[in-house]
Amino acid sequence: MSSPRQIVASLEDTDRGIRLDLVGRLGKVRRRKDQKGYFLDFRPYGRVYSNRGIALDSRRAAERLLAQIQGQVGDGAGLVSVLAHFLPVESKPNLVPQRLAQWLEVRRREEASGTLSPRTLEVLESYCRPAGHFSFFASLSIFEIRYATLEDFSLWLADRSQSPKSRRNILSAFRGFLSWLKRRGEIREVPSIPLPRAEEYEPRILSIEDQDRVLAAIPDDERGIFLGLGRLGLRPGEARALAVTDYRDGWLTVDKAFKGKFVASPIRGTKTGKPKRLPVGEELGDWIEKHVDPAARLTQSFLFVNPRTGGPWTHRALENVWRKAIAQADVPYVPLYEGTKHTFATDAIRRGVPERLLQRFLGHADVHSTRRYARLADNALVAVLRPEEARLSRPSHRPGTSQGQGLHRNFRGNTSEYWWAPRDSNPGPSA
Repeated sequence: MSSPRQIVASLEDTDRGIRLDLVGRLGKVRRRKDQKGYFLDFRPYGRVYSNRGIALDSRRAAERLLAQIQGQVGDGAGLVSVLAHFLPVESKPNLVPQRLAQWLEVRRREEASGTLSPRTLEVLESYCRPAGHFSFFASLSIFEIRYATLEDFSLWLADRSQSPKSRRNILSAFRGFLSWLKRRGEIREVPSIPLPRAEEYEPRILSIEDQDRVLAAIPDDERGIFLGLGRLGLRPGEARALAVTDYRDGWLTVDKAFKGKFVASPIRGTKTGKPKRLPVGEELGDWIEKHVDPAARLTQSFLFVNPRTGGPWTHRALENVWRKAIAQADVPYVPLYEGTKHTFATDAIRRGVPERLLQRFLGHADVHSTRRYARLADNALVAVLRPEEARLSRPSHRPGTSQGQGLHRNFRGNTSEYWWAPRDSNPGPSA
C-alpha cells in the first residue's frame, strides 16, 4: 500500500477524478489509547483529535471528518494546509515561521520566473531570518494574529530603533504574507494593520537651469545615458538596460530594466511590468547619431556604454560621474535620481503637462505616484512665480541644442527606413 507521502506526491498534476480516488486512501480512523474517542492518523503529516475543538467521540464523527478532509484535498487543497485547520493552534505546522518558510519559497519561485525583483526577495529574506524583524512571531500561530498583536509588533519595531517609514515597510510586507494566507484559505481574514504615520519624503530637486549646467559638465562621451535620465525621466535601471535595437526612428522602447546595481544583475521587465514608447528629443537623438554605431544593432549591444569599461553602466559609476558634474557645475548637491527623474517630472508639472500624459511618460502604474511631483521643492516654487517667457529668454546652458525642454522638446520624427538616417529638416510634431 502506498504511504501518505507517496499519495500526496502523486496528487500533483492529476485530474480531479484521479485525485478523488487517491485521496480515499489518505488517513485512518483509529481508537485513542484511553478509549475515550477516536483520532485521524495522517502521519507523518499529523494527527487530528477534534473537529475545531469538538472531540471525535464516535467513529461516525471521525469518518465524517475524514471524508471532509479527503474531499478538500481532492478539490486541490494541500493536505498540510487542510490539516492545519484541525490541528491544535500551537502545533508546529500552524506556527508563523513554518508558514513564512512556505511563503518565501513561493516568492523565490516568483523571482526565478521574473515576476519579483531580486532586491525585494532579498529584503523579505532578511525579515524572515531567525533574528530578523519577523522573529517577533517566532512562537505564535497564524490563528493568533489580531490587530493587538500587530500593534505590539509595531511598537516592538520602534524599540528596535526602526523609523516610522521602516515600520510601515515591514508591516506592509507582513500584510503581504497575511494576504497570501487568506488567498490560500488558511485564515478567514486579514486583521487591520496599524501602519504608523510617517513623514513623506520631500525630494530635493534642481532647477531646470541647474540641471542643464550639470549635464553640460558631464564629458560628451558619457553624457548620453544622463540625457535619457534627465530629459526622458527614465529610471537608472531602465536606461542602463536599453539596447541599440530599442531605438528606432526617433523613438525609444523601454520594456526592461536592470534589477540591481551591478553589471551581473539580472535584466527583467520594468517596475510596472508594462513597456512604454517614448519620443527622443533632438539633443539625445544627436548624441546617439554621434556615438552609437548602427552595426551594434546586429550584436544586441547596449545603447549606453560606459566608455571607461566598454560595458554597461553600473549604478555606482553613474553616481560617481553625476557627483563630479554637480561639483564642477557648482550647484548644491542633489542625488542622481532626484536631479534627473524628479527634476524632469516636477518641471513638467510646473509647465502644465497633463498628469495622465506625464503618468504614461514616466511609466507610473498609479496616478498618485505622478501627483507627488505637484508638491514642489522650494526652488521649483520660485520658478512657478517666474514668467515662462522670462525663463526662455535667458541664455541656454544646454550643450549643443536650442531652447525648450521636457515633454515640449521636438522629437526626431524621421520617416526614413533606417534609424540612423540623417534627420529631416522638419523636426516633426512635439510630444
